[in-house]
Amino acid sequence: KGRQMQNNFLPDELLVKPGWEFGAYFKPARQVSGDFYDVFELPGDNVGIVIADVCDKGVGAALFMALFRSLIRIFSGQTALEGLACLYDGEALRSDISGMDNEFFDHQHHAALKAVQHTNRYIAENHGELAMFATLFFGVIDPSSGVLTYINAGHEPLLVIQRNGGVKQNLYPTGPAVAISSEAAFRIEEIQLVPGEVLLGYTDGVVEARSKDDQFYTQERLLTLLECEITSADNLLNMVASNVV
Repeated sequence: KGRQMQNNFLPDELLVKPGWEFGAYFKPARQVSGDFYDVFELPGDNVGIVIADVCDKGVGAALFMALFRSLIRIFSGQTALEGLACLYDGEALRSDISGMDNEFFDHQHHAALKAVQHTNRYIAENHGELAMFATLFFGVIDPSSGVLTYINAGHEPLLVIQRNGGVKQNLYPTGPAVAISSEAAFRIEEIQLVPGEVLLGYTDGVVEARSKDDQFYTQERLLTLLECEITSADNLLNMVASNVV
């Protein structure tokens, strides 16, 4: 029953956007898991993408997975709630961002990404005694331009893969895991995805998968696998999954 309920928190179908392809692969190590992913519409025809890993495994991680997922959706503006606009202060938001050229400042992207800060503060202040936290990547994509604005909260680096294979860029953490400290700061970064490039996110369930002789799969093996040409999102996911198993 828990697994059925957890699956209900994952997208039934991934978004369809002209010129874009989204894909996901999910296989819990146990009946329930702290890992989750999400793809959803945001105001201004933007797309929110999330991949996260709640600490520990089993029931506790699954319960917090549901909480993290719901708060990110609500605070990002994906789910409209009366009074939610009070969370957004444009000038305060602008002052929170370091290393960004204001010429490219997008209020919609950055307002959505404030969800990470709000989620962090809520869980740390209300459930801090449970010491539950999550590594999390939350990105906002403008499908018309390919601009990706993101926060990586302590998660495995997402990989930008070139059209013909090979990693072009690592999207390293821009802040700590979510819910460790209510005062944590999260830097916002921005990149441009061009036609043919692939953005791949994963949890440690890939690189720490163990073989029959108890050897880790490792990130090195994953990077070697990504040297070949990527023909589609589904083909890439199936290739990784079959290779890890």
